[in-house]
Amino acid sequence: MIVPAHNNMQVPTLVLIVAIEIYLALLIATFALLYFSFKQKKLIKRQQHKLTELIDTVKNIQSPELPPSATYKQFIYEQLDITQERFNFLAPRSDISGIQPLDVPLNQRIVALRYAFLRAEELGTTAVQGSEGYWDIFKQTLEPLLQSTQENSSADSSELETYKKRVENLEKFKKLFFDLEKRWNEAQANAQGYYNELYAMADSVADRERYEALLGRYNDSYNDINHYIHSTSNAINGASQENKTINIIRQDPRAAEEIMKLRNVAADQYRVISNLQRKLEDAVTAEEKDLVIKELEQQLQRQVRFVQESDTCVQLLEEELNKANEKIAEQEQQLDSDHDLEEENQRIKQTLEDFTQESKELLENIEELEKENDELKHSLDESVPTTNGASNNMETIQTEFAELRKQYAELEEKYLELKFK
Repeated sequence: MIVPAHNNMQVPTLVLIVAIEIYLALLIATFALLYFSFKQKKLIKRQQHKLTELIDTVKNIQSPELPPSATYKQFIYEQLDITQERFNFLAPRSDISGIQPLDVPLNQRIVALRYAFLRAEELGTTAVQGSEGYWDIFKQTLEPLLQSTQENSSADSSELETYKKRVENLEKFKKLFFDLEKRWNEAQANAQGYYNELYAMADSVADRERYEALLGRYNDSYNDINHYIHSTSNAINGASQENKTINIIRQDPRAAEEIMKLRNVAADQYRVISNLQRKLEDAVTAEEKDLVIKELEQQLQRQVRFVQESDTCVQLLEEELNKANEKIAEQEQQLDSDHDLEEENQRIKQTLEDFTQESKELLENIEELEKENDELKHSLDESVPTTNGASNNMETIQTEFAELRKQYAELEEKYLELKFK
């Protein structure tokens, strides 16, 4: 089939129109892109300018520099300094690195303990954490603290046992004292009975004053120790001490009173009879003589009654004398046993004096050691210790002091064992 010629001419024209349209579209797109790119460049320049200004502003602002972060070792050093300052405030003249005794204040011991732990942490930073050397450092640093605690615990236990033993010894001493007091009271009662009987016999002695003086010295010989025992007993029991007066009376005072009455009556009768005899001699008339004779008869009757009363009194005195002789015989028989009791009392008294002297010497030694201990503590507080010599000397003295107290308690116990055998 044959195509016409004007159709062949239309096809290239159409293609050309399409190509022109595409070209124009591309051209417009190119201009649009160029315009958009130009705007973006301007925007970028503007943003760059703002960013530059912001950077300059930040550079011009003088902000403080942040401190560098401290290391763990530096933190330990700071805490060590703080702890050291606190310890110097609590105990200016003491050494924080030394072992703190138990008698120092609790705050001081706590600060020293914290210092020891911080010191161990400081030394631990020089070793690899978790290694054997790391833990050996802590062991070497903190082991002395544990040893001192164990030693103090054992020392306290030993001192407690010593005090318990001394308390038991004091209870035994108390029992021994009361037994001695009981025996002394029994001996004193017997001695007081003898004293009263001897004092009642003072009238029959030629030299009565010397006899009574001897009896007084005999009474004073045991009165002092009696007062001492009673005052000590009152002090133990917590009772107030009172002065006691010992009244000395004759044996059977009723008989002595009757004798004095008879003597007074006899003296009165003798005086009346003498007056009547003188009146009889002076009488002249018979009436006067009769009157005097009647009075003499009355006095004679009174004299007869007096003689009868005297006989009765003599019989009573004889009976009393017989009883006294029998009692003297019985007491003479008891004298030997009382003599043994007196010897026992003397022996107990001598033993008590010896033990008192020994106790006094031991107490003086203990007081000297306590005084020396206080002086050493005072000197230790005044001077800062630079060596271990002072601490070793203090420990030696404290050990000797504890040993002396232990020996004193053992001596008390041995003495009591001997006394109770």
